[in-house]
Amino acid sequence: MNHRELPDPYEVIEEFSRLTTLDCGALNEGGLRLRAIHGSPATETSFKSILGLGLLLLAREQGLLGEGQTVIESTSGSLGLGLAVAGRMMGHSVHLVSDPGIPEVTRIKIELAGATLHIAEKPHPVLGFQQARDDLLRALREEHPDYYWTNQNDSPLNPEVYTRWLVPHLMRTLDFSRIVAGVFCVGSGGHFSALSAMLEAKGIPSYVADRLGSITFGGQPGASILRGTGNQNRVPAVIEAARSRVAGVYEVSDAQACAAVRELACRGISVGGSSGVCYVGARRLAADLGPDTDGEILTFFADRGELYGTTLLNRGENA
Repeated sequence: MNHRELPDPYEVIEEFSRLTTLDCGALNEGGLRLRAIHGSPATETSFKSILGLGLLLLAREQGLLGEGQTVIESTSGSLGLGLAVAGRMMGHSVHLVSDPGIPEVTRIKIELAGATLHIAEKPHPVLGFQQARDDLLRALREEHPDYYWTNQNDSPLNPEVYTRWLVPHLMRTLDFSRIVAGVFCVGSGGHFSALSAMLEAKGIPSYVADRLGSITFGGQPGASILRGTGNQNRVPAVIEAARSRVAGVYEVSDAQACAAVRELACRGISVGGSSGVCYVGARRLAADLGPDTDGEILTFFADRGELYGTTLLNRGENA
């Protein structure tokens, strides 16, 4: 291999954090429009590139991660790729636990970045692949207690990454005088925590759009074709710490999310299932705010449509 000089990770994360925002059009017959932070930086990875690199940088700064120490994490895909690239850049071997639903293109990119992928082959009978991944992760950590676990679900470093690198960029680029509310999906809750705090400082409320089958806000656990949103087995400490900033919750089914993905594709915006969930939540919030409300609802389109092939675009109303 030709070992070229590696880039400065601090310069890279600054570049990753310059996310664009899109005017996604009208949400109702009144004056409300949707503005979405687009989670795919120019590297065509995802906003989890910010999180993966940021988690390692903050852990190094705080003395939690040693020079050359191996890193381990459970992932549905995108964070794993972010950690794999960050590990290669910073000199850390990375072990990732995922499941058979990981997008093939993501799996290939993870392996090309040099990370080791461990697959939980069968779901837990009630709590699904999230629990199966947690069980495999626990077994690997017991076997290798020297590995550093980034622990995205419970680590306060998760929202701190977005607060430190993403929020300052958004503070410079968003017109807060136009934003009347935010609505975001929740997995671990990292970007919700940082963005809701940003909006709260401006007196703007934040809502959550959550998939059916997620237990995060009191629902019953259930399977879903959507990845990277909701929690089927446990509620992360990161979102628990930010729960007071949740002004309301909109539940969205797989079928509704898929229909939203198709509608956005008709507008030339290619996104994945969690973004579809956000779009449905934003429309319902707009309906609740009423036609006399003028301004913008802010959301985060975190995932890219091509990761799912045509799965989401082909789902009918009975999904």
